[in-house]
Amino acid sequence: MATAQHDTLPVNDPLRRIQQALQDAPNPVGGSAVDGWLIYDFRGLNPHAGALLNLGGSFLTRRYFVWVPTQGRPALLHHRIEGGTWKRLLAGAEVDFIPYSAHTELDEHLRRLVGGKTVAAEYSPQAAVPYVSYVDAGTLERIRGAGAEVVSSADLLQGFLAWSAEDLAAHQRAVAVLMRAKDMAFELIHQRLQAGQPVTELDVQAVIAGQIEEAGMLSGHPVNVSFAANAADSHYEPGGDLNATLQMGQCVLIDLWAQEAGRPFGDVTWVGYAGEPSAEYSQAWQAVAAARDKALDVLQERSASGTLEGWEVDRAARDVIEAAGLGEFFSHRLGHSLGVQIHGSGANLDDLETHDTRKLLPGLSVTVEPGVYPAERGYGIRSEVDVLLTDSGPLVTTPVQAAPFVLGRAGETWAQVRARGLGEES
Repeated sequence: MATAQHDTLPVNDPLRRIQQALQDAPNPVGGSAVDGWLIYDFRGLNPHAGALLNLGGSFLTRRYFVWVPTQGRPALLHHRIEGGTWKRLLAGAEVDFIPYSAHTELDEHLRRLVGGKTVAAEYSPQAAVPYVSYVDAGTLERIRGAGAEVVSSADLLQGFLAWSAEDLAAHQRAVAVLMRAKDMAFELIHQRLQAGQPVTELDVQAVIAGQIEEAGMLSGHPVNVSFAANAADSHYEPGGDLNATLQMGQCVLIDLWAQEAGRPFGDVTWVGYAGEPSAEYSQAWQAVAAARDKALDVLQERSASGTLEGWEVDRAARDVIEAAGLGEFFSHRLGHSLGVQIHGSGANLDDLETHDTRKLLPGLSVTVEPGVYPAERGYGIRSEVDVLLTDSGPLVTTPVQAAPFVLGRAGETWAQVRARGLGEES
């Protein structure tokens, strides 16, 4: 661990936070000890740059480089016509302003700043982690042409995504709303089936949307309520001509999410079945639940070490589903980073869509959501929980479904159905 020297820059300086992240990061970052972080952007191509520098919606039309050394004074390499804008944006920051006009001037200053140094940047070898790969190939050539070795800033970026205690509290309030909405949705289905009345995907979606709105929370997008083969489309959304009516012998999948404005989302998926589940559906559920639980076990055993990488958790869960003969139907990553954006910028649990080598660090949150989707067999299953990584291990922040809800069974109350689904049956 690098020795922190947090008095280098003023407390209110965004560059100070970046320098602290460099000093506090375990060495080596990306396999190499770094001399600093080179933050580049041109017209918003790198969204991390604006977030790191607190630029908001600032109007900048020329490319810039911000060099934050691990030790020493930062420098901003900017076009001369935007000097006044930058001095307003970084007012109070201790930084050397280095203007350029000609491209030859830019290259000369860049060589002086980073020549012979190892620099972190928003780059991922082979674009293996596209969520951080924003420095374009030509600019990467320019930086290397200046004599620098470039490594990925992927793990450094994660240090700016850690949840606060207030974030966790807001997330838990969102989860409480989601659990209430989920219960009301499945209860509606159960009661309609018992009464022999029709129930559609949009009927159920409206119940959930009403609860989220009543709580003053945001979802940003209509939630996923899907019946039968629609549940095999993991991003299905009812609406227009897409509005199935549930029949006995069909599955139900509800994926719902919400947040308080500016705070982390809650994001969960629960499933049920209209009538007695088929043997095939039940076996598939067992595989999905076992994969989910395996992932949670791996997080419990290894996340506190700070060495566990996102792909490893995906691989452990995927092996379970493949062993059950359902691997071809598990068509997405195991889970995603969770934050103020529902699909956050941190490490994902992914060894399918990408090979995510980012570390699962304390303060980050992820979803764990294995699923199988054999559309031609008329069903899809997913079980999704949220997990906050802490210094002492993972905190599962959402209830864990023990069994699919068996809906519409005569003489059974919703309370009994719910208890069985939660594993609370005496």
